[in-house]
Amino acid sequence: MKALIHVTGTQTVDGEQDVIELTTNGSLEQTEDGWRILYHETEATGMPGTMTQLDITQDKLNLMRTGPNPSMLVLEKNRRHHCNYPTPYGIIDLGTYTSELDCRLTPSGGELVFSYTLGFNGGISSAHTVHITVQEEK
Repeated sequence: MKALIHVTGTQTVDGEQDVIELTTNGSLEQTEDGWRILYHETEATGMPGTMTQLDITQDKLNLMRTGPNPSMLVLEKNRRHHCNYPTPYGIIDLGTYTSELDCRLTPSGGELVFSYTLGFNGGISSAHTVHITVQEEK
């Protein structure tokens, strides 16, 4: 389904919060295992030209970005994962820990909320909460 997607991302680093909001067109589709959300990033997120794909199952979310800012994060509720994350300064080894993954999607839209921490060198560097609302494009 063609969808209007609203993303609110909150990042906390050293007690300082930064909130980014994005409203964009994209799509929502039901897959064999769950849901897929696709949308284009914009200047608002600092990643223009990047396509974001979220593949969601009951307790796992794969976040893949293609284009000028390619990356992949595996976020699985109550589990820690490691990944290589490209930056303009080189590739870093990141650890993720997902504390919340709440998917309330239906064929006509809904919400997805997830919270996770990112860390490197054995420490936590930032905490993130993402709230995505999907509604049918009119």
